[in-house]
Amino acid sequence: MTSLERPPASGDFEWDERNDQPGGHKFIDGMASLTSDTDGSGYLGVASGAALLRITVGHNGHRSGTSSPRASTVPFAMTSLSALDGYIDDYFALYHRSYPIIHEATFRAQFMEIIPRPSGNAWQVLLYVVAALGAWSTATQRTDAHTALFEAAKARFSFDLLETGNLVLVQALTLMANYAQMGNKPNSSYNYYGLARRNAMGIGLHKELSAWRLKPLVIEMRRRVWWCLYAFDVGSIITFSRPFDFPQSGVDVELPINVHDADLTTATTQRPPPADTTTLYSHLTAQCSFHMATYNIYERMISDSFPSAKEMVELDDTSIESWLGSLPHYFQPSATQPPRYAFSHATLQWRYRNLRILAYRPFLLKRAMSGSEWVQDQDGSEDLANIDIAFQRCLDAASESIELISRFWFNNSQTMMVSWYGLYFLFQAVLIPIVCLRNNPQSDLAGAWRDQVHESTRILESMMRLNPTASRCLRIVTSLAQPYISNEEEINGPTQESWQDQLTSLYPMMWPELGSDFAPSDHINELQESTITDFMNRMSAYE
Repeated sequence: MTSLERPPASGDFEWDERNDQPGGHKFIDGMASLTSDTDGSGYLGVASGAALLRITVGHNGHRSGTSSPRASTVPFAMTSLSALDGYIDDYFALYHRSYPIIHEATFRAQFMEIIPRPSGNAWQVLLYVVAALGAWSTATQRTDAHTALFEAAKARFSFDLLETGNLVLVQALTLMANYAQMGNKPNSSYNYYGLARRNAMGIGLHKELSAWRLKPLVIEMRRRVWWCLYAFDVGSIITFSRPFDFPQSGVDVELPINVHDADLTTATTQRPPPADTTTLYSHLTAQCSFHMATYNIYERMISDSFPSAKEMVELDDTSIESWLGSLPHYFQPSATQPPRYAFSHATLQWRYRNLRILAYRPFLLKRAMSGSEWVQDQDGSEDLANIDIAFQRCLDAASESIELISRFWFNNSQTMMVSWYGLYFLFQAVLIPIVCLRNNPQSDLAGAWRDQVHESTRILESMMRLNPTASRCLRIVTSLAQPYISNEEEINGPTQESWQDQLTSLYPMMWPELGSDFAPSDHINELQESTITDFMNRMSAYE
C-alpha cells in the first residue's frame, strides 16, 4: 500500500529556526496549522493541524508566508534584576495557573535572596525564561519584550549545563521548550523537550522509592515537574503528529496532590489530604490523566492501518467518555471555576474536543466529499451507523469548540496566552464547517455551518490586534469560505472540484509532510495523485 507520507523536494526534513541568521527566515508556526510547505519546516504528521490545511489551500492560492520574526527592540541584557520583577509577577498571574512547574514561594524567596539561589547558571536560565513567559503570556497588545528576555535566557545556557543534572535544569529546559513552540520554533521546542526529558529521567523524576525520606514538598515538587514536562511534551507530540515516545513503562511517579499551597510548605512533615475544590494543581492532573487515557486513540490515528468508524467510536467511548466521567465534581466541564482557574479549565474543554475532531475528521471528509450518500464497499460491509456517529461527533466537537472559545474570548481578559491556545483550537475547528459548506451548501445544516464560520471570523478579527498569526488564519478562512457565506441567495451548489482536487488543495492543512507547494514536476504530481488515491482507498476499506 502506498504510504501517506512523501519526502519534501529537498529530500530531507532539515530546518533552521534561528532568528537573523542565513537560512533562518522561514515562517513555521508553533501550532503546526499554517505551515504550507515541508521544505525547512521539519516533520509534521497526519494528525497535525497543518494536515487538514493541505487538503484545502492549494487551489486557493494561499501561502502561509516566509517572513522572519522581528528583531527585538528591547536591550538584550537587563542592567538590573529588579527590571524582571513585573514580568515574574505576570508569569505567576496567568501561565503558572495552568502549568505549576515552579513552587512560587520558593522561587520568589530565591529571587529576593531570602534563601540561597541554586548555584550555577541553570537558575539564571530559569529566571529569564520565566520572565519571558510572563511578558508573553499576559500581553494585551503586541510586544517583543519576551523575545529579548528569552535571548537573555539562551545566552546564559551553555553546553556545560548538559553535563549536570538537577531539578532547576529540567524546569528551565521544559519552559524553554514551551516558549520556543509558542514563539513559532516547533523543532527547536522538540529538541528542548528531548533534553528536558533525558535530564528528568537522569535524576529519577520518573521514580518514587519507598525508602526515600524526603519532605512532602520535595516529593510533590518532583511530581509537579515530571507531570508538567509530560503534559507539555505529549501535547507537542500530538500537535506535530510525531511518534509517541514519552516513556510509559517503568514510570511509577504519582500525579500531584490536589492541594492548596498554604497546606503544603517546607515545614510540612505529613502529606496533607487532597482538597475537594479546584486548586493550582487541578488542571495539571486533569490534563495528564486525559493524555494517559487517550494516547491509544492518538497511536491508532497515526498508524498505517487507520481504525474503522466502529473502532474509533468504541475508543472514544472507552477513553474520552470514561475520562470525563472520572473528573472530580469541581473540575467537570459544567463546573463553575474561580476566575484565576477559568482559563486552564476552559482549555481542557477545548483540548478534548480537538482530539475528537482529529479522530473523526477523516470520516467527515469522505462523507462530505462523496456527496450526500456514503458509498458502500462492494461487499456492502460499511458500518453506516457508526459512520453516522463519527460524522455527527466531528460536527458537534467543532461546533462546541467554536462556541466555547467565542464565549471565553469575549467575556474574559484577552491576553496573548488566551489568544494562542484559542487560535490553535479554533482554526482546526472552523475547517470542519468550511469543508462541509464547500461540498454541500444546500444542506439543512448549512445555516449552522455559516454561523460557525461567521463567529470564527469575528473571533479572528478580534485576535488580530494581538496575535499576528490570527491574520494568517483569517486569510485562509476567508479565501476558503467567502464564496459560500457572502450571499446565500447566489449559492447554487457545491464546489465543482473533484474530491481528488479538493484533497490536493487541502494538503497544507491536513498532511504537512505531503505538501503541495513543491517545485512543479511530473514526479511530484504523480506522487501526490497516488497518495490521495491511496487515502481514499483506505477510507473506503475501513470496515
